[in-house]
Amino acid sequence: MSEAASSWLSAVKRYGVVVLGFVHIGVGRGLHGTFGVFFVAFLDAFGWSRAVTAGALSLSIMVEGIFHPVVGTLTDRLGGRKTLLLGALVLAFGLACSATISSVWGLYFWVGIITAAGISLIGMVPHVAIISRHFASRKATALGIAWAGGGVGIFLLVPATAAMILNWGWPSAYLGLAALVVVFVIPPIFLLIPPSPEEPQAASGKTHGSSHGRLNVSSDDNDWTVKRALTNSSFWLLFTTRVLASLGNQIIVTHQVAHAVDVGYPKILAASVFGVMGVVSIAGRIGFGYLSDVIRREVVYTWVQLVSAVGTVALMATTNTSLPILLYVYAVFYGLGQGSRALVLSAITIDVFQGKNFGAIFGYFTLSVGVGGAIGAWLGGYIFDVMHSYMVAFSISLACLILSIFLVWMSTHNIKSQREAKGVVA
Repeated sequence: MSEAASSWLSAVKRYGVVVLGFVHIGVGRGLHGTFGVFFVAFLDAFGWSRAVTAGALSLSIMVEGIFHPVVGTLTDRLGGRKTLLLGALVLAFGLACSATISSVWGLYFWVGIITAAGISLIGMVPHVAIISRHFASRKATALGIAWAGGGVGIFLLVPATAAMILNWGWPSAYLGLAALVVVFVIPPIFLLIPPSPEEPQAASGKTHGSSHGRLNVSSDDNDWTVKRALTNSSFWLLFTTRVLASLGNQIIVTHQVAHAVDVGYPKILAASVFGVMGVVSIAGRIGFGYLSDVIRREVVYTWVQLVSAVGTVALMATTNTSLPILLYVYAVFYGLGQGSRALVLSAITIDVFQGKNFGAIFGYFTLSVGVGGAIGAWLGGYIFDVMHSYMVAFSISLACLILSIFLVWMSTHNIKSQREAKGVVA
């Protein structure tokens, strides 16, 4: 094979994993987004309290987080193909069985446990591990493109699910989503992932000298073990940053549709407006991903959270239907930050915790999503049940977004201090 042909084939394989990540993350994030629509349907159908109903999403996020270290280890040992295939099968099964829900325990089991496990198995952990092994540079840009799939998934699945529920009922909507997984999630795995496990490569990179977006790396920092990561203070600072970011985000995304319906907007309109947020997030993820490769990642993270804060304030200001423009302001500004905070934090984690155990380490790191998200989804519902308003809950979300900015700067400063103490120029 000629050198040009070999180079072309290598590029196809590399960007093929980005395309696969785009599809899978799109389906996973889109399914998460649909819970806000199912949430309203369950309230109408069964009359459960908002805290109890939202608790299913809290359990889902918690289970997904608990599965992350397992998924990371499976990806390291078995390779991405087998891990993703297992996830697709579990996810399709869980969605199909969700159509049979008739009690709270059924909601918690099928949505909160089985479907959550499937989303974890096809989600960010395996794809971040796979992509990081194929890109020696521009990791954040590649991740940004893959993460943009989440925006497409939200844009397509949230209003589509609302339409299916409106026309056919929520059980048929779950069956439709299960069919979607079978058609769009499984076949690309065979097309875009080789059958043999992916070997950890130097693509996680040894970087010396100056770098705008990345924290500099020495060979001594390129063989992290799980134990070493879990006993490092930088890991826990980043972990706490992501807990707060996830907590604040989940309060918003779980209860945004219910809030809009409460103030008087039709359900299908509310779902469609928030679908716009998914489209806007595509530009945000790609744009912030690119910026994260060319300037300091903590600076980009600050921009992401400040833009999200503007959107949160607009949602809080939506107290009636007199100014529908506020919903669109929310959708645009919060959409720009949606998913981008996870992208930038993941890129920082790739910079630091490199080596053959990265999948497992990243899995433990993303437990933070489960912790913060589970608290956020439940807390928003609980506060509403007590106060009959989302204002306090949304204020807590805003505070979490801002506080996480300070923590990410503390974490990157701590990383640099540790390397300077070891004689590594940062």
